[in-house]
Amino acid sequence: MTSPVEFLSAKRTVDDRAMNRRVRDRFLDAVGERAGRTDGPIRLLEIGAGVGSMISRIAAWEAIPAPVRYRAVDVDPDAVAAARDHVPHRLAAAGYEVDRRDGRIVATSPTDSDAIGSDVDGRSRERLEVSLEVADLYAIDDEADVVIAAALLDVVDLERILPKIRSLLAADGLMYAPCTYSGSTTFAPAHPLDERIERLYHRHMDVVREQPGGSRAGRDLLAAAPAFDYEVLAAGGADWVVRPETEPGAGNGNERRDGSEDGRYPAAEATFLRGLLSTIEGALADFPADVLDPAARDRWLETRRTQVDRGECVLIAHHLDVLARA
Repeated sequence: MTSPVEFLSAKRTVDDRAMNRRVRDRFLDAVGERAGRTDGPIRLLEIGAGVGSMISRIAAWEAIPAPVRYRAVDVDPDAVAAARDHVPHRLAAAGYEVDRRDGRIVATSPTDSDAIGSDVDGRSRERLEVSLEVADLYAIDDEADVVIAAALLDVVDLERILPKIRSLLAADGLMYAPCTYSGSTTFAPAHPLDERIERLYHRHMDVVREQPGGSRAGRDLLAAAPAFDYEVLAAGGADWVVRPETEPGAGNGNERRDGSEDGRYPAAEATFLRGLLSTIEGALADFPADVLDPAARDRWLETRRTQVDRGECVLIAHHLDVLARA
């Protein structure tokens, strides 16, 4: 069984590929414009930060003017503990000098670059100051320049979260919501049960599960944001595409030179696929036998898991990246 922390860690490279470059560039431009109008640090607040993947991702982009204060919040203590372990290692691997000060992570550049951190004259090389905390996003206060909600707005109530995000933003602040699910999960090779499985998976998101959110959150966000007085600055597709990188049956399944955990999928993406299949299994299990025959369900799951093990399974899941100004 894939744990939530293992799933989030394995998902990092999937999101890296999926994120819409045009929306990302508009986000970075807007943050740069905002930085030019302030004397203080750029204040980033990430809600639902998980294992901290966005922190190291943004640092690797090296495009946000310095200094940057990054507050990352998640309700799951296990995820925050993993972030406290993973983020310094990822920043160091990206070439940063990393220190811990009073519970914060401080990353500095060994160069005189003024991207994410150095003063223009090179006097300060501090690029990024990170705090990680366990908290309910609805219980916190802030006045951030940017609120980041990555892969979050499909598991919350938009009518509740959008006003909350606005309350966390400074005047004319930015909301960046990459990887918001938007209504399509498909696998290959095709299977006769695929359409029924997807339909029930979405029905579970929309009707059955107690957790808020839904299967059309991305498109719903585009409609809801203006209704809550946000200006949508950019939006674009951000599809998960996970596929084997070598021919099925090639190699012996051992770790490859590129660091993947098996001989076919990049990085830990086989773990990600297994975790997603477990999520789908849990959703399907809530339907009675007269809606979905348990034996047919189990055969579909076994087929997909066997395909993952053999390096034969392909996933395509549709998401949207959205950037808006409050």
